[in-house]
Parts: sequence; C-alpha cells; structure tokens
Amino acid sequence: MTLRAIKTTVLLAAAFLSSTNLSFADDGCNGQAAAVVQRAYPDAVKASDTTFKVKELAITLPAEGAVEDDPHAVICRVWPAYPELMLVAVPLIGGQSDDGNAGDLELLVLDADSLGVRQRLFLAGRMTDDAVRITRLAFDTARYRLSPKQIAFGLRIFQHGSSGPNPFGEVGLSLYTIADGKLTSVLSGITVSDNHGEWDTNCAGTFDESSRTLSMQPTVHHGYADILVSETSSTTVASVAANGECVEQRNGPKKTTLLLTYDGREYTVPENIRSLE
Repeated sequence: MTLRAIKTTVLLAAAFLSSTNLSFADDGCNGQAAAVVQRAYPDAVKASDTTFKVKELAITLPAEGAVEDDPHAVICRVWPAYPELMLVAVPLIGGQSDDGNAGDLELLVLDADSLGVRQRLFLAGRMTDDAVRITRLAFDTARYRLSPKQIAFGLRIFQHGSSGPNPFGEVGLSLYTIADGKLTSVLSGITVSDNHGEWDTNCAGTFDESSRTLSMQPTVHHGYADILVSETSSTTVASVAANGECVEQRNGPKKTTLLLTYDGREYTVPENIRSLE
C-alpha cells in the first residue's frame, strides 16, 4: 500500500468500519420517523417535508434512498435482544456553519408497535463539533450482556478531521442499558477505531492505526460483567530514499488486551483510549 493510499484509508476507515454489520442497518424507521418525532416531541412544529423544529432546535428526518448517511438525521433500529423495543437517536441541532455545528442528542427507547416512549436520555452538547466533524451515527446491537437478565446496546459516533497534512478518523462507542426503569449510560466513549497521521502530503510521514473489539467476560464487578478489550495497532513510516523513491515501513500489528471493570456507576475507560466528546 502506498502512503497516499494509507492517507485515504485514514480518512475513510471509520466510515467503513464494521460496515457489514452496521451499514444501512440504522435505516430502521421504516417511514415512521415523522410519527416518532411527533410522539416523542408533542410541541414539535413541522418546518419542511424533512425537518421539525423544537423551540430553536432542528430535527431532521432520514432521507429516503439517500446514498450517504446524514449525521444530523434521526436513526432507528429495532433492538434484536428485545424485538418489542425500538431504539432511536435524535440529533437536536441548534446551529450549523463552516466552523462547526452545535447540538444535543437524545436517545429514546420506544414500544416498537405503538411508538410510545418508554425511556429517554438527553445528552447535552453531544452533536457539537468543530474541525473534527461528526460524520455518522450508528446503533451497535451486539449482545453486550451485563448480567443474566440485562443487556446493553451501543451507539457508535464516527468523526473525521479535514486536515490534509494531519488526517484523522475515529469511531467512539458508548454503551447504554435500562436499569430501574431508566435509560442510563454505563460506558462513555471508548475509541474502537483510531486512524491518524502526519505527513508532508508528498511522501514523508507517520501513520498510526488501531482497532478494538469488546467481549463480555464471566467475571463480575458490582453486578456487571467485565469487558475484555482486544486491541490491534500498527504504525507506517514513510521517507524519501537516496534514489528519490518513497520507501515505507510498517511496524506491527501489535496485539494487546485490557480489562474494563464496572465501578458501580460506569466502566472506567483509560484516558488514552477515550473517544472525543
């Protein structure tokens, strides 16, 4: 792989991460997005065929037949572990500009048949970004079994930087569960894909890539299963040889593991693998 190809990979890897599992899986509103918004936000005012306004915040409906995901559009997904429930993420956007976006995010758990809201969790400022933009939201409904009777779901947030000399891509995963009748966060922002680098836009540079998978363990702390994080990372260094050719050296892959334990409030994620907020 050439360094130029590696740069492209850095910019796009997050968008394609786990695409076989996640791509298009969040187009699960099945034409009911407007009804979902009207049930969850009775004061919402229809501003156009694809948008509602809640006070000064905009809610965008998913576009039918869209080729690319709109990171500011509502996403829905029936929860496979509990098929009577539908998961919904509602971006509430207050402002958009070339310099960045401002907004919140609300997660809803609905009755899949009636669309009645069972639980909701408001995440203030979660859709706010600047030079590093949020480019996609996706539900992750792998069976994150916290206890014999309790399963969490995930939300992945894809982010990309626009700098040519310093390309950056990241996918952050947070986990949520229903406990005591309330929707609550149990793991806030672990980076499951990280691609970044620095180069002269011609040849010389260094790129780092890492990916992480989570697997539930039989050991338990404070009632919730431990989570084993398996990491694979590599570094590619390129330089100009004496003959003027661009020479690349890839170091890795390096494999490591880390155990996350629940402290009674959340799973503690080390700072170096926490995702951007």
